[in-house]
Amino acid sequence: MKLLSIVAIATLLSSCSTMNQSMELGAGMGAATGVASAYAGSIGQNQGASVSTVLIASGIGAGIGLLTSYFVHKSVEEDRLNAQADQMDMNFGDLPPSPFIIPKNKSIKKGVR
Repeated sequence: MKLLSIVAIATLLSSCSTMNQSMELGAGMGAATGVASAYAGSIGQNQGASVSTVLIASGIGAGIGLLTSYFVHKSVEEDRLNAQADQMDMNFGDLPPSPFIIPKNKSIKKGVR
């Protein structure tokens, strides 16, 4: 149970900025989930987990994790592009003047009123 909760927390707290990082994380988390599920399944049947079962579950989990991370990352990239397209282009000169900046009067010389 501890292993499963650690994997779930790590999945929820992780984020990636590049496709490569997303794929690495997806494969790693998928493999860890596959190993955890194989272990939990063998414990439920009161048997020890065989190496072949753990390797197969790890491979299947890594494959599912790779596919999921690919599609999720592509979806996030599209959302970012759509959000950028929806925003107005603002330049520095487009902003209204700040009411807190008081312009200096250049006609008054220092020390003379």
